[in-house]
Amino acid sequence: MLRFPRQAQFHPLKFLNGVAGVIVDSGGEIFTGTRVISVEDGDRVTVRTQDGHTITAQAAAVATNCPINDRVTIHSKQAPYATYAICLRVTRVVEHALFWDTAQTAEEEKKEIGPVRYHYVRFARDEQGDVLIVGGEDHKTGQAKDCAQCFVNLERWARARFPFVAEVTDRWSGQVMEPVDGVAYIGCNPGDKNVYVVTGDSGNGITHGILAGLLIVDLIAGRENPWAKLYDPSRKTLKPRTLADYVAENANVAAQFRDYITPGLAKSVDEIRPGQGAVLRHGVKKLATYRDSNGELHAFSAVCPHFGCVVRWDPCEKTWDCPCHGSRFDALGCVVNGPAISDLQPVEVPES
Repeated sequence: MLRFPRQAQFHPLKFLNGVAGVIVDSGGEIFTGTRVISVEDGDRVTVRTQDGHTITAQAAAVATNCPINDRVTIHSKQAPYATYAICLRVTRVVEHALFWDTAQTAEEEKKEIGPVRYHYVRFARDEQGDVLIVGGEDHKTGQAKDCAQCFVNLERWARARFPFVAEVTDRWSGQVMEPVDGVAYIGCNPGDKNVYVVTGDSGNGITHGILAGLLIVDLIAGRENPWAKLYDPSRKTLKPRTLADYVAENANVAAQFRDYITPGLAKSVDEIRPGQGAVLRHGVKKLATYRDSNGELHAFSAVCPHFGCVVRWDPCEKTWDCPCHGSRFDALGCVVNGPAISDLQPVEVPES
């Protein structure tokens, strides 16, 4: 067991609000609701938006969890994993701390390929008192047989170890990018000279966000930084376990293309209930079909615009998830998570 004393805990949104205030006070501008569709390297970086605007700058940092500026290089060195969390009401005073296990059994600790099963525990406070946050149950994005069971497993695990918790107050899921060698990619995008990325956070985005703010600024300014080599996105790691992980993860991506020849999960739109979605086969095509709460059907091409994999329906979050590189789209096909930068293509709703 490892113990790290003097840990700090802070509210992420309040922190970001402070960062935004410093940016504005320093003369910077923040634009929300602006979708970037390309980031082109050069002596001057060119950034283009969906609305037709063009921005040029000395440098650009792509900090989108999963980079949107390349199709293959970074995406072959990291894998998207869905992760789950729940909050449970605490019924007695408990000292706040952060706990993290790295494996459930000694045999899992010996696992050579892929991340081991883990859980983390931390405390938070709302207007009614303390809550216990428990997270984990990760799996490859778009590749869960039963996402609802992940929440059940978390609650069962938490109650077995913390009998003083009461009702579940909240639950949610997210997505983490797992680098093949366990270290984030922060620095110049491979093959570029003025475009920088920060990704591969492995669930430690706040820590890496602060680190990237220090490291990337030094790189842009031409200053030496002691962490540059460690986090270099162009690094090559030849350790056997890392190579095995790299091969396994990319083989998993290749295997997802079998969805092109499999039948749909529903035989017709008549099987889709309000608030639910399913991928249908329509001739040689796969369609992502969703029926909204009013009973109206919506259909889109099920092909992810990033790399061509077939998306899958997530009934817990009501999203279309790409099992290859982690792009996610809402029920109506609008992209909410890269690397895809465009929506699912609408198509005519098939007849019963």
